[in-house]
Amino acid sequence: MLLWLGQTVSQLGDALTIVALPLLIYSMTQSVTSMTLTFVIESVPWIFIGPFAGVLVDRMNRRTVLIGVDLLRAVCVAMIFFSTSVGFIYVLCFLTQTLAAIFAPARSAVIPELIERELYVKAIGLSQSSFQTVQIVGPFLATGVIALFGGPRASFLADTVTFLVAVSLTLMIQFPKQAEKAAPTQRPSFFKSFGEGASYLFGHKVLRYVTMINLLKGITQSVVLTSSVLYCKTQLQMSAESSDRLYSVVVAALAIGIILGTTIISSMDKKIDRRFLIIGGLMFQGLTFLSIQFHPGPILLVGLYGLSGFFASGALTPVSACYAESTPNEVRGRVYSVVNSLIRVALAVGYFAAGMIGERFGALTLLTCGGLLLVLATPLLTVVLRGFSALSPKQPPLPQAPTASAK
Repeated sequence: MLLWLGQTVSQLGDALTIVALPLLIYSMTQSVTSMTLTFVIESVPWIFIGPFAGVLVDRMNRRTVLIGVDLLRAVCVAMIFFSTSVGFIYVLCFLTQTLAAIFAPARSAVIPELIERELYVKAIGLSQSSFQTVQIVGPFLATGVIALFGGPRASFLADTVTFLVAVSLTLMIQFPKQAEKAAPTQRPSFFKSFGEGASYLFGHKVLRYVTMINLLKGITQSVVLTSSVLYCKTQLQMSAESSDRLYSVVVAALAIGIILGTTIISSMDKKIDRRFLIIGGLMFQGLTFLSIQFHPGPILLVGLYGLSGFFASGALTPVSACYAESTPNEVRGRVYSVVNSLIRVALAVGYFAAGMIGERFGALTLLTCGGLLLVLATPLLTVVLRGFSALSPKQPPLPQAPTASAK
C-alpha cells in the first residue's frame, strides 16, 4: 500500500512535468522543433538503455534501487527549475528518463514480492486505476500551478517534492528477506544476463503472446492519440480554444473508461476468462474507433472515447497479471525491462506512421487504420501465436529460469 501511495504521488508530479516541460522549452526557444526534440531525447533511454536496466535490477537490492533512483530523479528535476540553458535541460531530460527506465522494471519486479500471488490482479488494477486518475487530475493541477506562479518552472519544484515523498514512503515499507538479500558474489556477464532475460521472454508462450499484444496496443495508441487531436481540430468546425478543451475532455473520458473497466475486472477476475477480456476488449475498442466514421458530434465523441477506454481495460490488468504470474523472480527485472523498451519502440513506430498518414489523408483515415488494426490484428496474432491455448486457465507451474551455471 505504501509503495502504491508513494508512486501515485510521484506520478502526479510526473504529470505536472509532462505539461510544464514543453511549455518551458517553447517559452525559451519559440521553436516547435526544439520542443518536440525534447520528446525524442526522452524516448532514447527507454529504447537503448531500458533493456539492460533489468540486468542491473536483478543484480541489486531492489529496495536500494527504488530509493536511490527516486533521489537522483529529484535532483535532476530540481536542476531543471534553475537551468537557463536549453541544452542542459536536454541533458537533464535524458538523465531523468534513463533513471525512469531503471526504476520501471525495479518497481514491476518488486510488486509480486510484496503481495500474495492471488492478489496480483487486484494490486495491478489498483495501480492502473490510480495512474489513469492521475492522468485526469495532473493536467488540471499543472494549469493551476502555472497560473498561480506565472509560468511553468514552479511545476518542477512540485515534482521534486513528490519524488521526496515517494522516497519517504518507500523507506517505511517492510520488504521481505528475499527482496533484500544481497546479490551473489559470482555473476554472469552483463550481456549474457540480458540475453537470458530476452530468451526467457520470447521462449515462453504466454509472455510471447501478451508481449505482441502489448506492441499492438502501443502502435494503436500512437495512431489513436494522433488522430484524436486531428479530429477535434479539423472535423468539428470549432474554434481553436474550443477544440483544445474538447480534446482534453476526450482524453479524460478515455481515462475514466479505463478506470471503470479495471475496477470491474479487478473485482471479477476469477469469474471472467482473461482470453475473452483481452481479445474481445481490443476488438470492441477497434469497432468503437471505426464508428467515428459516422462523424459524431462532441458529446457522442466523448462517449465513444469513454467506451473505448472501457474496452481497452480488458487488455490492461489481465496482461499485466500474465507477466507477474509467468515470470520467475530471478529473471523478472530483465524481462520487464525488455518489454518496456519494445513498447517504446512500438510507440515511436506508431507516431511516425501516424504523422505521415494523418498529414496526407486526415483524421478519419487515421482512425480507420487504428480501428482496423485492432479488429484484424488481434485475432491474427491470437491464431499465429496460439494465444487462446497459451492463456488457458489451467497453466503448468513456472519453468525454471535460465541461469549462468546451466550447461
